[in-house]
Amino acid sequence: MAKDYRSLMVIFAWLSLGAVIPPCAGGANEEWPTFKHDFRRTGYSPSQAPNTASVLWAIRIPGAGKFWSSPSVADGKLYIGNQNGSVYCVEAATGRLVWTFPTGTSQPVYSTPTISNSMVFVAAYRMFCALPCQDPDGDGIITPREVAWSYQVGRSTGGVNDVVCGSPVLNGGRFFLGAVDQFFYCLDARKGGEPIWKTWTPYRGQHAFAASPAADGGRVFAATGNQSGSGRLYCLEESGGRILWEFDVDDITFSSPVIDGDRVFIANSGDWIGGNLVYRLYCLDVKGYLDKTDDGVPDDHQGNADLIWAYDTRDYVYGTPSCHEGRLYFGACSGVVTCLDATRGKVLWEFHTPSKRRSQPRGVLSSPAIADGKVFLCTMEGKLVALPETDPDGNGVIMPNEVIWSYVIGGEGVGSPVVANGRVYVGSDEGKIFCFGSPTASGNGR
Repeated sequence: MAKDYRSLMVIFAWLSLGAVIPPCAGGANEEWPTFKHDFRRTGYSPSQAPNTASVLWAIRIPGAGKFWSSPSVADGKLYIGNQNGSVYCVEAATGRLVWTFPTGTSQPVYSTPTISNSMVFVAAYRMFCALPCQDPDGDGIITPREVAWSYQVGRSTGGVNDVVCGSPVLNGGRFFLGAVDQFFYCLDARKGGEPIWKTWTPYRGQHAFAASPAADGGRVFAATGNQSGSGRLYCLEESGGRILWEFDVDDITFSSPVIDGDRVFIANSGDWIGGNLVYRLYCLDVKGYLDKTDDGVPDDHQGNADLIWAYDTRDYVYGTPSCHEGRLYFGACSGVVTCLDATRGKVLWEFHTPSKRRSQPRGVLSSPAIADGKVFLCTMEGKLVALPETDPDGNGVIMPNEVIWSYVIGGEGVGSPVVANGRVYVGSDEGKIFCFGSPTASGNGR
């Protein structure tokens, strides 16, 4: 148990090709083709979502371990990575296993696949790869010869294993993702090969990209942090990889950046301020500067980005926040799920889940999914919970009787749920994949 928890602490926050899906995918898109739905990592889908905990199907794939990767759903298929080192494709409507891709190592796949242009883009142990959505020979196994391309990254610079955890951004025929070797990469999404560009991030000597990048408006945002004091948010120029600005988030950062209009949000796992460890969620301007002058921030940050606001989350935030209509949602290891006013960083409501002893995994580590007026997330008590997006009685607390529905999926709820085509999908710590919804929901996206 302790070993699993250390691994979880190291990989968290996973924990996007061509022009087919733009970096701000959304609108009428009711599928979920990448981590947090779109490349701004908003976690919002315009899909309808079930009002009750009706299990449409649940499967346990033989040989599968824990699902800490989040699913992606597109063109009637669900794709998900597993701790046994495999990527699986199942039918979204029925749960039937379509194919398996063994990465060839015993190392886990934490990366959430990104789907576009009939390809599956995913990361694994020291590797980026592109797989066909359809099994070429129909034998149920994607073999190395059937992989469209793969690229091996360097080894970890220290403090983290060699598993690449993030979900790639793909835009304009390019693949963007950071790795454990301190480089952020841009590759040709169609054929792989040598990087179009790669940017070295030498800050404080040893830090790795352990989360998914976000992208919008020609900028790519990526966070590092695998050792105490090494957390940093980078804003890179999409065209050439130049670092436009950077912001010191101080401690370990496994949460991915989230873009909402002209603001970018990033959570950390602690920040030493005045000799005290403070857990914070930051709001920054996407351009880096608010007034063309580096005014600094109210602590010891050295980054050249101005701070709009910072919120004390009171405990670790490993999942990635989600945003919709000016509200920001996230869970913390304290067991508190919080909804903030994204403009001011003020609390709109809280929901308290049970938490375990501090020496054990506890609270909420998954990233929320928002759809149809509901917020879906998993708790470390092994429950999938559906909360109202806004507080029904306005008292600032979501009470147990205001929870829309919940369901015990088993184990510890590390993976993040997704909403696609009227259904909710989630992988469990016990090696199962669940689908919630009505048989009349579209399911296949057609």
